[in-house]
Amino acid sequence: MSTGIFISPQKRNCRSQYGLLMLLFLLLFIFLSLVGCSHTKPYYRSDDLKPTYVSVEKEQIKTRILLIGDAGEPQKNEPGLAKLLEWSSFVPEKTTVLFLGDNIYPKGMPEESAANRHDAERRIMAQINVIQKNGAEGIFIPGNHDWAVNNISGRAALKREADFVDMVLDGEENFLPENECPGPAVVDLEDVRLIVLDTHVWYEDEPENVFRDCQCSTPESVSEKLGQIMRETPSNTKIIVVGHHPLVSYGPRGGHFFWKDHLFPLTRLVHWLWIPMPVIGSLYPLARSTFLKDRNDIGSPYYTKMKNQIARAFSENKPLIYAAGHDHTLQVLEGGSVADYLLVSGAGSQDKLYDVGDGKETLFAHSHTGFMAELQTATKPMAIDFLNDGRILLRTVEPGENEVLFELWLSH
Repeated sequence: MSTGIFISPQKRNCRSQYGLLMLLFLLLFIFLSLVGCSHTKPYYRSDDLKPTYVSVEKEQIKTRILLIGDAGEPQKNEPGLAKLLEWSSFVPEKTTVLFLGDNIYPKGMPEESAANRHDAERRIMAQINVIQKNGAEGIFIPGNHDWAVNNISGRAALKREADFVDMVLDGEENFLPENECPGPAVVDLEDVRLIVLDTHVWYEDEPENVFRDCQCSTPESVSEKLGQIMRETPSNTKIIVVGHHPLVSYGPRGGHFFWKDHLFPLTRLVHWLWIPMPVIGSLYPLARSTFLKDRNDIGSPYYTKMKNQIARAFSENKPLIYAAGHDHTLQVLEGGSVADYLLVSGAGSQDKLYDVGDGKETLFAHSHTGFMAELQTATKPMAIDFLNDGRILLRTVEPGENEVLFELWLSH
């Protein structure tokens, strides 16, 4: 007669399932410990960077510059564009609004006969309306989506967009650089010099063919001309350089992926598609960070060349700011030897916001996405006020009661 303890198959199966469940929880814990954390709430390097809600009167402002990028997929009554209209209406005669590329998703301005032409016009008109309603200056610059595709056919799409913007706004400097060239284009405001680049020139395999009728047709000639402009700018003039591609970013374009990308990868396509796909979901971030790196991602050979050549052009006269979009986040970064400050203002379309982390350069970062994305997301512009007494105030703005999320005196 056996005296051993009998364990039924049912209990043995339950214990096996329990052990498997505990193993999965352990693996999930390890995984979440390794992936980066995104900032669904505003991140501040220190408490003294939190806003104190400085009040600025109209008569104090000499020049106001507003920045918003990647606004090419606006929803009805897009909150960020409404806030942009409010801030640009404060002193419109002193205000310039910069739209930092990707003004029309997904592939720029189609031909007039195309079935999606009306929708493309709707997308960019939502942004143009901000300028039309208050008389502020508006400048649109190209992004990779405005190019539609690489090479000459993409340049044709860019020309259609530029022609449309200039026609509606009845101006000659509303889409820069002009003539679908890479620039640099210069706009002089009072004590401020804006330099506009079409950074797409660094991402063409044969730029000398695409831009063959331009004064600067290669990355080398663009950076050389940029350096010349930097050297010739008077020392008492503040320089702001804008392009679509940022030099540093802690979002996906910078190679940073977060728990949501691994566990709920379909939210990258549709923000409310919270379908868990562990393991499988991690394949995309892994591939994107290694062998499937997009040429428009920081770390690609194209991007590295762009960063190095722009940094070299800035070496003799460092700008106050280099501002860009591309990564759909809001970031304020110390610029080190390249610029005093690096700005990423790509939070122009609430349905396209990315998660964002932080690094050693980060002063402020915000994404504001989450499980209740349709309720929590909000597009956000940046504002730079140059005051009559020489001070410069940078603020980030979002819809809501406490609209200023971050403020920093760039010059006292």
